Amino acid sequence: MLAVKLWLTILTSALLSTASNAPHWYIRNKQTIQTIYDFTVYPNNAKVIAGGAAAVPSGLFNANATGRVTPVGEFNGFQDSIEYFWGLAPLPTGVPPNGVITKATLMEFTSGCAQVAASTVYLRINTLNPDNSTGALVSTLKQVAFWHFDESGAVLKYDGWIPNLDPVVSLTHGVADFLSPANENATLHAVCAGQAQRCVGANQVYADADACVATLSARPFGRMDEAWGDNVCCRSIHLILAAIRPEVHCPHVGPTGGGKCIDIPYNQAYFDDEQLFGSQDGKTFNCETYW
Repeated sequence: MLAVKLWLTILTSALLSTASNAPHWYIRNKQTIQTIYDFTVYPNNAKVIAGGAAAVPSGLFNANATGRVTPVGEFNGFQDSIEYFWGLAPLPTGVPPNGVITKATLMEFTSGCAQVAASTVYLRINTLNPDNSTGALVSTLKQVAFWHFDESGAVLKYDGWIPNLDPVVSLTHGVADFLSPANENATLHAVCAGQAQRCVGANQVYADADACVATLSARPFGRMDEAWGDNVCCRSIHLILAAIRPEVHCPHVGPTGGGKCIDIPYNQAYFDDEQLFGSQDGKTFNCETYW
């Protein structure tokens, strides 16, 4: 059996060595992943943020798509997934450096079978000029991910990782150190002011901005490289998403964390693969499972 698997691996590698010889599923999987990341590029992301699920091309994500993106969190279902991939992609702010994603380059890609692929993408963040032309490079966000596709080629499960998010956030915010005391204080007040605008009526989670400041001042600030947790960094992420679905994300910004911005044991947060993906550890993103 081992010899057969080795032979299949060699055969697959040979087939993929030339693009013209690539199986149809390899080309399909690669195009799906490239398209997903292309929609992080401004103004493509703005169309999805404004239009929601109706603006998403069919065939990219399964209706039950589920995944984890370290260090941001876990996402359950189609709406959660599209919000992560496109709702968090930056929009123009008018405030320097005013950076947006201008290019998504699939640096590495491999797909050894129809069900599974792996990729590395570089998302280039540039300033945006007043005429909407691309300006200077601000930074590059890197994401490494494993993908599991359904029978039609839509993404059903994913497990991604963004390294070095703290320095990227410093650069995109135009500050020397995002984790400096001065910037932590400014971010806390910005989160509280923002939630007071977005979390209103039935979605209100604090009495007012001052009550928010008092509550979150007693919480750790956290880090973007470890955004899961009962901290300010986690709430800053969900404040962005609250602009899309306030009824869902305002509780995450609130004092209890709403089940998202809560302290989760490391072994549970990062290694609950069987619970998250519904398959035995090591099987979801392994082609040998499908041979």
